[in-house]
Amino acid sequence: MAEKKVVKSFVYGALTGAVAGAVTALLFAPKSGKELRKDISDTAQRVGEKTADLGRSAGSAAQSIARKTSNWASDVRAKLNKRGQAEEETSAEIVESDSAAR
Repeated sequence: MAEKKVVKSFVYGALTGAVAGAVTALLFAPKSGKELRKDISDTAQRVGEKTADLGRSAGSAAQSIARKTSNWASDVRAKLNKRGQAEEETSAEIVESDSAAR
């Protein structure tokens, strides 16, 4: 019997605490639900806009890097082609001089 009384007291205490906590939360809440939902919506919209801006910035940066890399690669190819042509000319001159010497 005493055990039932302890359980009953605990349940009443828990319910009373829950109700008191809920009332306190409602009384001390800084904003109404409607205002809070609006703030959440506005913040979500701003986050979405910032994300889109960052995405555009990242895309522009990636394009710039791709352009610079492409230009660099073209320059390297051109230098290698010049070097290859110079080596071919040098090789041709050596072959001609060998042929003339014979």
